[in-house]
Amino acid sequence: MLDALKNISFYQIPVGLLVILGTVLSVYTPDTFIFRMGARFAVQFMFICLGLGFLFLFLRVQVLMFVSFIAAALMCIFLKGSFQEADARAFYPKPNGGLILKAAHFNVGSANQDYPSMIETMLKADADLISIQELTPDWNLFLKQGLKDKYPHSKSVVRIDFRGLAFYSKYPLSRIDTFHFEDTPNIYGSVKVDSTHGELFFICANTEPPVNTAAYGKIRRHLMQVAKIAKSIKEPVLTMGAYNSVPWSQELKAFRTTSGLQNGRHDFTPALLTTSPKFLDVPTDHIFHSDELESVSFGPLSGNDGSYLGVLAEFQYKYRYR
Repeated sequence: MLDALKNISFYQIPVGLLVILGTVLSVYTPDTFIFRMGARFAVQFMFICLGLGFLFLFLRVQVLMFVSFIAAALMCIFLKGSFQEADARAFYPKPNGGLILKAAHFNVGSANQDYPSMIETMLKADADLISIQELTPDWNLFLKQGLKDKYPHSKSVVRIDFRGLAFYSKYPLSRIDTFHFEDTPNIYGSVKVDSTHGELFFICANTEPPVNTAAYGKIRRHLMQVAKIAKSIKEPVLTMGAYNSVPWSQELKAFRTTSGLQNGRHDFTPALLTTSPKFLDVPTDHIFHSDELESVSFGPLSGNDGSYLGVLAEFQYKYRYR
């Protein structure tokens, strides 16, 4: 049976070409909507190549085994560079004994109007700074009431569409303002951390979903506006929000280059060995930070039913900035 399978040459060329083509299109993605959407699943493609490599190792199909393993290795190198700077650590650094800042981003639109569960998750996360997207009038009312004791400092931009957003903080607000990209609001400001660390700036921004090629262009322009503002800030800064772009996308690569910020997320692993839609999850919610800070942890936040609600990151000041 195995000899019959490995000697079927008609499937080896198409499979090898598909693996090579998928690798090339993931790394050098044409500016076409269907290819851009496919490239969002580059991590899943890497694991598929790895699995194919082991399959062909078992079947003793050497050519396809080498092609699959080489493709997986190339994808791994490509993706690592998309999450980290060239000189960044491979793993999250250990806490250095200084102040730990916790920042979270939530999408209340994904909670299916389950107000108590969402507020419970927010309070349990115990973040110092919270960014919220898809803030509608109903959500604004419940969040104001549910978070007022723990988060007395806030700014809300209420909309009836997906463009509403809010910022909540345990720390006092030193300054707070809004700016717009076309018809999309963004929140900008700073908090007073303490007398030792001074001000920490933040930018909360949520881009439009990538529904077509033009939307990708709008996402890029929006992120460039945020990047330029972040670049102009000479103090520590965090940018938080739903950027609707994966770390290896053209948009976020340009954002990192222009802003000089680093991704708080160092890696991403989809739910493997499952037939659920979670295998197709992609990282589009982000928290970026300036060089004065370093990320010590980053992970997803889930509701009581296991549904994805957002992300939580922990940061510390580097020794030279303490």
